[in-house]
Amino acid sequence: MALDVLEEISRIGMIPVLTIENADGALPLARALAGGGLPLMEVMFRSDAAADAIGRIAKEFPEFLVGAGTVLTPKQAEQAVKAGAKFLVAPGFNPEVVKAAQQLGTPIVPGTVTPTEVEAARALGLHVLKFFPAVQQGGVPVMKLLSGPYPDVRFVPTGDLTRELTTEYLQFNRVAAAGGDYMTSYADIRAGNYEKIRKDTEDTVLGYLNFHVAHVGLNGSSPVEAAKLCGAFGEIFKVPVRQGSKSAMAGGMLEVMNKPFYYEKGHIAIGTRDATRAYWYLKRRGYEFLEDTVSKGNDGRIVAAYLKEPLAGFALHLVQD
Repeated sequence: MALDVLEEISRIGMIPVLTIENADGALPLARALAGGGLPLMEVMFRSDAAADAIGRIAKEFPEFLVGAGTVLTPKQAEQAVKAGAKFLVAPGFNPEVVKAAQQLGTPIVPGTVTPTEVEAARALGLHVLKFFPAVQQGGVPVMKLLSGPYPDVRFVPTGDLTRELTTEYLQFNRVAAAGGDYMTSYADIRAGNYEKIRKDTEDTVLGYLNFHVAHVGLNGSSPVEAAKLCGAFGEIFKVPVRQGSKSAMAGGMLEVMNKPFYYEKGHIAIGTRDATRAYWYLKRRGYEFLEDTVSKGNDGRIVAAYLKEPLAGFALHLVQD
């Protein structure tokens, strides 16, 4: 169960880390975040309303991944889990808090910034670790250095992250997720502007995924036809043409298959900054993929996948930029 929760968090990639001052707003806030594409939240134990807020979300919105942050003591860990927290996060590495979480059967992500802390966490069986405060501790370059001797560790950077920094951090494949409040504002939370929160959250998610048309693919009948069509296109737009084993390509804009492929008219390749998280984002929204078309790189991340349903006779082909 612990592994499933942390894996799901990694698939989502962003963690709203928020202080809730009024438990009455916890559930509509959770629904707004989920509506925007982030069905999870770390509720920080920095207010008297934290446990109550976690409890309300856990009871009324059980599919939402609600966790507790700023967990400083074993007692707080027990209080959070009793309320319904599905994961715990701590700013530092306290072995007693870690052991309490493990006894409660709840995944915990403690803070680490040095090799000594990373080794202590690994000794207790932890491999997903918070990197806090991320900006002040050197960000991606430091996480890369730590990943050298500890390739089995993944990081959750938090602390003063912006949308731009989140984009940078999530590009590093040892980052499991990026936490912060960069997807919304406390002014909107206090005012109950939940539709604004949903929209801002969605803009953050889509801004990172960066969906765009990468190229259009047509189904040819032979390598000769594929080369001919790409040659004509290349001549018009003065772009180079190359012939591959499965298709011809003109300037990265047009692909013509050597023989019919998915679907009737061909395919539209949709580029994205992060094909792995885009794949899971679309699946959470109910879209299915042809799983035998999912292709992965050497690092295990998805580089290409075809959606199951065609659009106007074209297959939609997700591709990593």
